[in-house]
Amino acid sequence: MRFDFLKSNKNKKPLCTAFVDFEHWYIALERQYGVKPDIKAWKKQLEKEYEVEEIAVFGDFSNPGLRGELDRLRDTTPIIFDTKTHSEHYKKDFTDFIMLDYIYQKAMTRRDIDTFIIFTGDGHFSSVVRFIINQCKKRVGIYGITNALSSQLKLSASFYHEIPSDSEVYQTYYKLIAQNFDYLTVHREFGLNATPEKIVERISQKHKIEKVEIAKALCQMLDDGYIYKAVVKDEKHGKLSILKPNWELLSRDKLWNA
Repeated sequence: MRFDFLKSNKNKKPLCTAFVDFEHWYIALERQYGVKPDIKAWKKQLEKEYEVEEIAVFGDFSNPGLRGELDRLRDTTPIIFDTKTHSEHYKKDFTDFIMLDYIYQKAMTRRDIDTFIIFTGDGHFSSVVRFIINQCKKRVGIYGITNALSSQLKLSASFYHEIPSDSEVYQTYYKLIAQNFDYLTVHREFGLNATPEKIVERISQKHKIEKVEIAKALCQMLDDGYIYKAVVKDEKHGKLSILKPNWELLSRDKLWNA
């Protein structure tokens, strides 16, 4: 005979609910790293540690970039708030207002939730974080984009995570570099455009990333064997040192799709 009610709850995951400022996630990630959010992967990461009750997403989806992500968002959560407003002056504040109101309501009515996860970088959320921790006696975790997360918000939270991590950042840079090589291959622009200097300049300019960061990633890719040095003839029949991709290795490690 089984006595399930006598089982220990030691291994039970804490219950959490998550609130996502999708404008922060999408805009900050694309501007800094040239990539788009993967909310499905983020949810899977949360589920390793928590029983995720719901994920509520907030954003002004009149923005074409955000609107293009709606189908992927709906695959992960049905709770999506379109915060578009006709006011030209307070668009981001309006998203914050709706999101804050929803968080306060959850905090005051759902005492069974153990942890509140808030994905934003905005310091305006520090007050609700302190309220949940001090008045509701619950934990609050903050997720935000690296270099776009308020210091005040970090200090207010029980814990915080910046994404992408350093390793994820470099994985992103590797993919951008691989994409650049793909472009050069398709458009037959190897030569002057495949020198280390030109590669760094092109990617930095296109994705608004510091040149030194791309240069570091390029050096690491050389060390790891993802790219290699080659010598070709330039237009004046002189020698030109360029970089070439190791497509097999890039494909194997999912840094490039053939």
